Amino acid sequence: MKTSETSHNSSNRILFYTLFAMVAMAIFIAISFYRAQLKLFQDKELHKLDCIASAVSYKIDAAAYEKLIDKYPSAAFADSAYLDPVYQEIRMQMDMARMMNNIDEDWHTVAYDSTLNDFLFGVNVGEEPLWGRSFNNLPPDFTSHYQKGGAIQHPYENEDGTWLSAISPIMTSDGKVIGVLKVDERFDSFIDVAQDQIFINLGLMLCVIALIGTLMFLSVKSILRSQERLVIERQEIEDLRQELIANVSHDLRTPLASIHGYIETILMKKGTLDEERMEKYLNTTLRSTDKLRKLVDELFELSKLQSKEKKPSPEPLAINDLICDVVNEFKIDAEEKEVNITADAHQSLPQVTADIALIDRVLQNVIQNSIKFCGEGDKIEVSARIAGSHIAVCVHDTGTGISQEDLPHIFDRFHKGQGKKSGTGLGLAIVRNILDLHHSKYEVKSRIGEGTSFTFYLPISGPSVTES
Repeated sequence: MKTSETSHNSSNRILFYTLFAMVAMAIFIAISFYRAQLKLFQDKELHKLDCIASAVSYKIDAAAYEKLIDKYPSAAFADSAYLDPVYQEIRMQMDMARMMNNIDEDWHTVAYDSTLNDFLFGVNVGEEPLWGRSFNNLPPDFTSHYQKGGAIQHPYENEDGTWLSAISPIMTSDGKVIGVLKVDERFDSFIDVAQDQIFINLGLMLCVIALIGTLMFLSVKSILRSQERLVIERQEIEDLRQELIANVSHDLRTPLASIHGYIETILMKKGTLDEERMEKYLNTTLRSTDKLRKLVDELFELSKLQSKEKKPSPEPLAINDLICDVVNEFKIDAEEKEVNITADAHQSLPQVTADIALIDRVLQNVIQNSIKFCGEGDKIEVSARIAGSHIAVCVHDTGTGISQEDLPHIFDRFHKGQGKKSGTGLGLAIVRNILDLHHSKYEVKSRIGEGTSFTFYLPISGPSVTES
């Protein structure tokens, strides 16, 4: 019991650690997945902005834009710049691209003024005109991207919020960079859209992880339960082995002690024993050797049955003839105890399919057990009747009966019950194993002082007969 509890507690701890590890792994995977997906969506959005910036900057007339900058070099000329047709054309191109891509944020062109060593706003699409104003709060890597363009890889912040941004150079035909087009998208707008899709993907992934995790958990649980059952079975086998050794030792000790004692007496008094006493001692020794031989034979028989070494050989069997033969074998034993034993098996009963030798053994052991628990004036009746597609064979006696406490254990090895009658306690264990080999159902009903009925069922050979 202690080993079983220890194994059960160990299995529960392993299951807990397994579940904890799976939950921790799921959390780690979910966090990693979210970050990876967010980075993926961000890269896709930056790539989109980069493509838009490149497409729009390519359409801007760089020479006209250069003249516009030269014509209106500072914020002081802003009002005039806004009215310039070149400014209006560039602004219209940027506004159309912004609307087509469903982006509401301001877009700007930015040019580098070498005289002031500063970046200045040019054409912008937004509510507030910015021409000629200094471009403060430059995004990271803006300077390095000024000549070649590209997406700003990290969101940047200014007083208006957090932004995703990409720039593309506005170049003349000879490769001179006049300025850059800067397109922006508010990070909050992007993240709202991205998270919706990420959470859908994350939910699907977690469902798959939960399914796989559940299957793994159930597999581990099944393996642990199997191991736990093996531990319990090993413990039961060990307990049975110890019980077997103890019972066999006990049952062997009595006849061996008797044999040893009488032989020793005969040897010590061989010159003084008369013939009558010598015969008595030898007969007692012979009975003890018979008891010892019977115990050993039954142990070997039970061992073969339990190891499935002995296989039944079913064949058609006239159960009525077998019952009559076995009952006749026990007539003398029953008469010695003044017990009346009878057979009630009609010749019209159909044949059954069973191993004749093994069923003969079943009847012998059950009848022998009944005789053991019967006394003067008791009766034993062995009967057979049709029960659907089977023949029900019943051994009924009016003996002492079996207590309800002992009834569930009468088929256990060496169980002798409260009556403590003599015997090896293996007879009914052999019966159970034989009937199990035949896949036969069996039942025992008993009441103290009223007797016992043992019934087992054998299949009818050929078509079944309905009980009348």
